[in-house]
This record gives sequence, C-alpha cells and structure tokens, in this order.
Amino acid sequence: MSLETRPIPVKRALRWNKATHRRLPDVAGLMWAIAALRDSQIVGIALVGRPNARLLDSQELPQDALQVVRVAVLEGDASASGHKGANSILYGACARAARDMGAVDCFTYIHHDEPGTSLRAAGWVEDIAHDSIGGSYDRPSRARKAPVEGGRKVRWWAPWSKHAPETAGRKQRT
Repeated sequence: MSLETRPIPVKRALRWNKATHRRLPDVAGLMWAIAALRDSQIVGIALVGRPNARLLDSQELPQDALQVVRVAVLEGDASASGHKGANSILYGACARAARDMGAVDCFTYIHHDEPGTSLRAAGWVEDIAHDSIGGSYDRPSRARKAPVEGGRKVRWWAPWSKHAPETAGRKQRT
C-alpha cells in the first residue's frame, strides 16, 4: 500500500517526534501537524508553526508566513519498510495546506550537511542567498539555553511563496 497523509493532533505528533527524530526531539510553537501513514501506521510527521525567529515573525516576513519546524521519518531501509519518499510527501502536503489556508510564505531550514533531496523532490526552492551562521537566541536581556545543534542552516521555500527566490539560473550549493 502507498503512503498517504492525514492531519494528526499536535500533542500526538510531538510524542512521535520525541521518540523518533534523530537530531532534535523537542520543539515548541506549533500550530498544526501532518502524519505520513502506511497501512494506518505512522511512518513520519511534519510540524508546522509560526516562524521560530522572533525577528522573522515580525519584520522580515509578513504575518501570513508559516515555517515547517520539524519533519521526522522512521529511519532504516525505507524501501523495505515502505516509507521511501515520506519526507517529500510531508513537505508537499505542508506546502499545499499552508497555501490553502492563505499563507503567503512557507519555509523551512535544514542543517547545512543535509542535501535537501526531499525538499527538491517536493518542488521547494533553495534560498542560496540566505546565509545562516546558526547560533543561539541567547541575549544578555533574555537568557536561553544553548541549542542542541546551532550550526549553519539552509533555508528552503515552498515554490509559491512570495519570498521564494526565482528558480531560473539558480546554482545548487556545493
């Protein structure tokens, strides 16, 4: 049987993410979630919310922007367990749902060492002009705990996003 997507309660998706995500089990600030299912069993989830960075939420992007905050899919031999392509299906479902709800932008970040294959397969556009050094939201006026992995990130946009870069003549990152 093929993969399908369904809405999932955020609390259930958070529990699944905590048990499954290989890098970042905790996440906050969510609005909704989508599950990828095979034979009625969850093989992946996507969590969507407002932009994580306060400045992105209030200044750089419009109020109708959504961020895919986390995607987690079962590890292992994807072709044998039936979840090959689940990441791409989830990114595509998030983009369609966000657009249908009236968002003018939908974006996500991945770690610099990830190739972005699933995003590319879902039609998302890499923002090669965006330079993120990563880091922490910690400030002298408001202390934050250190991020688990605060390294460089790469931003990707849903293809219909207002702020998505033009795709013609784009270079892939190396």
